[in-house]
Amino acid sequence: MKAHSWIVVAFVACAVLAIPRSTSAGSPVLAAQRKGDQNKGNGGQHGNGGGPSHSKGAGPTKTNNGGLAHARRETVRTPNFVPKPTNPHNDNGNIDKPKAVRSRIAPNNPTFQAQRKFTKTAAGRVYDNGLTLRRGTKVNAPWQKKYFPRGHFHFPFYRPAFVRGQCFVSPFGFYLGICAPYISASECHVFPPAVAFIDLPVYSGTLCNGFDDMGAENYLNDPNLDRDHPGLANALDALTETFQDGNIDGLVSLVDPNMSIAIYMRGRYRYSLSANDYLDLTRDAIQSTQTVEFSLTYLHQRAPDVFSLSGRHTYRDENGNVQTMWVSFVLQDIGGEWTLTQAGYAPARYQKLGG
Repeated sequence: MKAHSWIVVAFVACAVLAIPRSTSAGSPVLAAQRKGDQNKGNGGQHGNGGGPSHSKGAGPTKTNNGGLAHARRETVRTPNFVPKPTNPHNDNGNIDKPKAVRSRIAPNNPTFQAQRKFTKTAAGRVYDNGLTLRRGTKVNAPWQKKYFPRGHFHFPFYRPAFVRGQCFVSPFGFYLGICAPYISASECHVFPPAVAFIDLPVYSGTLCNGFDDMGAENYLNDPNLDRDHPGLANALDALTETFQDGNIDGLVSLVDPNMSIAIYMRGRYRYSLSANDYLDLTRDAIQSTQTVEFSLTYLHQRAPDVFSLSGRHTYRDENGNVQTMWVSFVLQDIGGEWTLTQAGYAPARYQKLGG
């Protein structure tokens, strides 16, 4: 009888051991399992920032009807994400690119033309896009006659000499002997942009040989530029119109009256100017400068809807010699308008100004 009882007890014990043990919600084992599943499901979130795709290791999740649905991998992109070109080809060997959604901003577009319309007032030009350019002030000090041969200027905050803490070098200060070199610090605001998109000049000692293209694709001669980025070609023409032809209206169409322009010199951020101040400074500079040629050589995409363009501005100095200023500008598509946000200047031969 005893032997029979021990056989029954042994059988019951084996049956109990064969039953799977449940794990409580707070069990470390379940927590580890959940963590492992989450890691599998999120395994693709910190990849290279490419287009949408499904991760093979994504953990399945339960649906309302009890079935299983695989989690879609999220696309994580940095603020400066630039998609790599895939260059798909059609049967004819031509590159097929998606058509742009926005319509092209042509020069005869009413919105584009409205940006160039202005009303003359006692204070100066008042443009329909909200910008105001100051009325000219007559030259009255001896030092001003050298820099303003037409007898008037528009930016009222030039300074005759550098005083540390009270002045900054003007964006056009390195047009030596041509443009007034110093402006009041009261109009300069130091708050650097989060990202500098301008092209960086390459210096060898005091000599600048242009900009480093960093091996990036040059969109300047892209035949599909108008289709892929409507209005950008017009923006390039507007800049050329301003600095080659001396027409400030071209630059007006690229400036937002509510935004500042970040100024860089020799690749380094210096300060930011209000839209009106930058336009008045540029207006004085193009009236004082005898331009030989203004040519753009690079157009690089720095981020989605952000382009940097750079080139050289050659002009004659006070002795009639040809000098070179390397220039770089950043255009951003803001609300469907190509907008100037950063401007950089690098003299071909650097000479120290200020203290």
